[in-house]
Amino acid sequence: MKNRFQELRRSTWSMPDGKQKLAVLEEMIRVADRYMTEEEAYHARMDYSNAAPECGCPERMLVSFSWCLSKFEKNPGAYSNFYIMWHYKWVLGYVWRIPELSLEQIERIYEDFKEKCIAYGYSLRVYYQKRVSLMLWQGKLAEAADYYKSWRAAKRDSLSDCSACEQNMFGSYHFAINHHKKGLQSLKPILDGKLSCRSIPESTYSEMMMPLLKLGEYDRALETAKKAYRALKGPSYLEEYGTFLQFFTVTDMPKAVKLYEETIRLGLGSKVGWDRLQYMLSVRIFLKEWSKGKRRKKLAEAETVTLAWLDEEIERLAQAFNRRNGNTFVEDLVREKEKMAARLQAAYGT
Repeated sequence: MKNRFQELRRSTWSMPDGKQKLAVLEEMIRVADRYMTEEEAYHARMDYSNAAPECGCPERMLVSFSWCLSKFEKNPGAYSNFYIMWHYKWVLGYVWRIPELSLEQIERIYEDFKEKCIAYGYSLRVYYQKRVSLMLWQGKLAEAADYYKSWRAAKRDSLSDCSACEQNMFGSYHFAINHHKKGLQSLKPILDGKLSCRSIPESTYSEMMMPLLKLGEYDRALETAKKAYRALKGPSYLEEYGTFLQFFTVTDMPKAVKLYEETIRLGLGSKVGWDRLQYMLSVRIFLKEWSKGKRRKKLAEAETVTLAWLDEEIERLAQAFNRRNGNTFVEDLVREKEKMAARLQAAYGT
């Protein structure tokens, strides 16, 4: 069975990201559980946790990671604390996106991560960084600003994201609070070629498109979109696909149609509430514009994805977040995004 395990593992190396790859990794876990050691079962699940977000199913990593975390806590000397903590910070980036998890559950996860950072001698820089997003998307902007300051002040260490990724997130923070010029200024070291990594500057470009339109920099937005569109591939970019869909709805309707056709099934299959909400909101913006003209073409999933269905789905998701967060921030965010889309369409619409 060890040969079967190794055969399965090697086959995943060349497989494209997606549910088929996860199915092979799940078979690896079954083989490891039945025929191999606990250590091998542990590493099979860590491989799965590593792959699940890239395959567009980040919610699946929560089960495999929880199993590994339990084994690590029972016998921390048997496994690398750095490896488990690196995966743990990914978990922090996703749990707030799932409205079925309560704030109490999320808080326990964040505080457990913090305690482990202290116990194993890591800086709290990542903890503060992840807290920023948690606060931002609950509408707690003052708390987000405080954590942002703590993030910038805390020392970097081996658990920190690379300098290019962090710089990109500084820009994202300012865009989220509508400080678009400051956000672009934060990205200057990346745009000047001083900072880069495997995903930067490619993912930086998609961050910039809508802020540039909002600032009236239409030509620069189009130039940035060309760079960004070529770079994003795979099922893990649902929220970014939504951003592109909204952008092309304003600037290039044929390209918006093509992108919708390529991504709508990913959106329908998503189990992560936040990503699904953001994507479906962009689909509604697209479909409203599409419906204004006389169209012969029948869009993919036309029987399911109607404006009436989108209204219900977006309302369902927004209310799920509002109940979880105890406020109307997400509902207000949806309304503001729709208003901004209308303003951009009036200014630039093709």
